[in-house]
Amino acid sequence: MRFIVQQTVLLGALHKIIGVIPAKTTISILSSFLFELNNDNLKITGTDLEISVSTSIDVNGQEDGSIAIPAKIILEIVRELPDIPLDISSEEDSRVSIITEKGLYRISGDSKDDFPNIIVEDSEGSTEMDSAKLHRMITKTMFAVSTDELRTALMGVYFQIMEDEFKLVSTDGHRLVKIVDKNFRSPSFQINVIVPTKALNILLRNMEASLIEANEKINLQLSENHVIFTFGRSSIYSKTIEAKYPKYENVIPLDNDKRLLVNRDSLIASVRRVSIFSNSITHQMRFIISQNKLEIRSEDLEFGGEAKEEIPADYNSDDLEIGYNSYYILDILKNIDTDEVVIMLKNATSAAIFYPITQIAGEDLMMLVMPIRLVDE
Repeated sequence: MRFIVQQTVLLGALHKIIGVIPAKTTISILSSFLFELNNDNLKITGTDLEISVSTSIDVNGQEDGSIAIPAKIILEIVRELPDIPLDISSEEDSRVSIITEKGLYRISGDSKDDFPNIIVEDSEGSTEMDSAKLHRMITKTMFAVSTDELRTALMGVYFQIMEDEFKLVSTDGHRLVKIVDKNFRSPSFQINVIVPTKALNILLRNMEASLIEANEKINLQLSENHVIFTFGRSSIYSKTIEAKYPKYENVIPLDNDKRLLVNRDSLIASVRRVSIFSNSITHQMRFIISQNKLEIRSEDLEFGGEAKEEIPADYNSDDLEIGYNSYYILDILKNIDTDEVVIMLKNATSAAIFYPITQIAGEDLMMLVMPIRLVDE
């Protein structure tokens, strides 16, 4: 194999794939990229056996072939080189040479035969999404995914492809986010799957600004055990999480009748300041809600610190005092785009629902957070 490629072109491709390479593995070949050259098309693939990422770039092909190259080494050397043409070739002993005008770098590679052969099962169906919409929906849900390995079903985002809606849901048991694209249509194909966060992180990394700005389509092929995202010259294959997602609708309260309207930036700033004085383990803070004002308090009796702030709010119902984890509140507020936030409440023990004051046309976004029991620490 031999080809010539510009440094920036190759570096961009490697950056798209490096996220799938496992940091630690007992299977050494998984630490490599597979290079496959066919005429002037170079396909680069990486995998951890659960997720596979491939992208293609144009090169000046000299001799077709394939080789597996250690990912970390080639990424580091290409990254340190200036934006110049790179002459890359492999030899029969699986050694790879990178030649520049003033340098020569040799790497020991492996045969393509040693690289895993990713078998892609037939998909049950496929659909298309606007890249900008999909990027937004994933971004809005990713933060609430659980990291608890004992709760496998919650370690991904729940994709619900319905006849006339596309829903993404995530929860870690303390927070829940649901975002719905009401303009979506898929009359002949419906499916529910859980997509792991690693695959979605790689997808977001690969969705370049130009793709989103042009609002190009992303093709989704899905079945119960896998999903494939295809866009531009890249594709991401991922196994789904084969577990039963909880009936999340059951935890969304329908009778929260107390409406609190507050400025988003003011609330974020106050929560950040007051949370400095909260307990470092529980991050507990109190929302004391009364006629047209919200008082935020926290204290850490162990160190003798306490803080309180008051901000104006639109509220005309019964007084409430509710405890929340400040980290969860901040995560939710950061993912609401409007200047003001609507918080629907019931009492001190029921979940609060956060909405943007105005929804984007065709979209329904809601975020839920569970209260915590107020204790005098």
